[in-house]
Amino acid sequence: MPTWKLHFKSGPSDVYRALSTPGGRSRYWADAPETDGTIHFAFPAGHTTDARIEEAIQDRRYRFTWYTDRTLTFDLIPDDAGGTDLTVTSSTGPHLAGDISVLLRLKAWVDFGVDLRNHDDTRSAGYLDS
Repeated sequence: MPTWKLHFKSGPSDVYRALSTPGGRSRYWADAPETDGTIHFAFPAGHTTDARIEEAIQDRRYRFTWYTDRTLTFDLIPDDAGGTDLTVTSSTGPHLAGDISVLLRLKAWVDFGVDLRNHDDTRSAGYLDS
């Protein structure tokens, strides 16, 4: 199973909120409201998909399944300086460009308040910053 790790200067509650709330996800990933345990992702250029929330443990773990069979698990561990070590595990093969892009945008938003997306619908397909 592919695994990625990131370190945040921000605490687990800030990272968890960015992963687990519609407002958090919209700041670095996609418009993604949720109803009845399902996240409704709406990506640039009109692509949509739903994700079923499998587990949500405040400030510790967030897991969902999407695209029928792909589960992403986000484990958050506080460090001694008030930051967070995040480990992300995928149940299926790597989707390197997309996964890394989202994780780096997550870090930019949570730690620095910066949205790295280009916000240009004509530059969505094939662009890492869409």
